[in-house]
Amino acid sequence: MMDPERAIGAILTLSIAAVLGLGSWMLWRAHHVPPPPAPPTASPSASPTATATATPTGVVPAAARGYRLAGTVVGDVTYAIIEKPEGGNELLRPGQILRGVGQVVSIDEDHIAIDGDDGRFELVLASAPTATPTRPSAAWPSPSPAPPTRGPSGSGSSPSGVPDRPAS
Repeated sequence: MMDPERAIGAILTLSIAAVLGLGSWMLWRAHHVPPPPAPPTASPSASPTATATATPTGVVPAAARGYRLAGTVVGDVTYAIIEKPEGGNELLRPGQILRGVGQVVSIDEDHIAIDGDDGRFELVLASAPTATPTRPSAAWPSPSPAPPTRGPSGSGSSPSGVPDRPAS
């Protein structure tokens, strides 16, 4: 029969070893388990200027032309960034009104729904148009002339430390 003090010591030793082993395994697992796959990201539409989709009647409302959905935030706080035709931006949340266009009904990751006078339509996330590079109007500048070289100084010294010979 085993001494009760030795039995308690063995049980405590095994318990501590089990807790340390479980803790080490949990830490290893936390650092070595691959992260879950990222949700698919919204890709910008192919055409940056046509961002409104058709209403059920198949007509894009005239009031929505020129507006671009520049971005959205969906989460605890949800809002959309809309670029106006005249160049300004506006932040809107669901329920707010985009003046002259309609009321924002819903905001998703890649589009928003708006109720306008012509019915409900969507603005789809679109990238900003890129500026067309232009050619410079003037020719490339010519390289600057080489710096002047020094001739004999006449002072009897030269850069090499050898005195110059007087001209004869």
